[in-house]
Amino acid sequence: MKNSLKGIYATCLICLMLISCQSSQGQDVAQAQRDRLFKAYMDVKMDIRDENFEGSKAHAIQLEKEVQNFRLKGLQIDDMMRLKKVSQTMKTNAASLKSAEDMKAMKVSFSAVTQSLFTIMETMKCTDEAVYLQYCPMEKGYWLSYDKAIENPYAASMRNCGQLVKGMATADYPEPVACH
Repeated sequence: MKNSLKGIYATCLICLMLISCQSSQGQDVAQAQRDRLFKAYMDVKMDIRDENFEGSKAHAIQLEKEVQNFRLKGLQIDDMMRLKKVSQTMKTNAASLKSAEDMKAMKVSFSAVTQSLFTIMETMKCTDEAVYLQYCPMEKGYWLSYDKAIENPYAASMRNCGQLVKGMATADYPEPVACH
């Protein structure tokens, strides 16, 4: 009887450890996907800053792919419902970014993607870096930056034009909550 209880206890302990490992692997996979999304976003931003339309098109394809693959996992139900619409908007804007015919249209779509991505970031950690939402009133465009200092990607002649709207450091991200 004692050996039987020990066997059951050991089996339960092993099962709990396996479930815990699978859970953390799922979180790692989700974080890796968010990292790829944010990297693709930053690649497009750099191309826009450099007025590299062809590079922007190539990176916009990757960004749209990452946006399409993006999943709202590990959220509480009310956050998930709220962000579902934002995620759909981001998908639409990423598709517009990919199909933009010129740099002006690309900038408009990029600003829209930025707003959706930052809204999602306020609930889900998308990078380990501090991130700042910035705005250019002349171009009426938003972008994200790792730095508080303004480096406007929308116009080379106005690199310092803009304002810091909001920042998020690692400490600002909410603790992840798993749905069960």
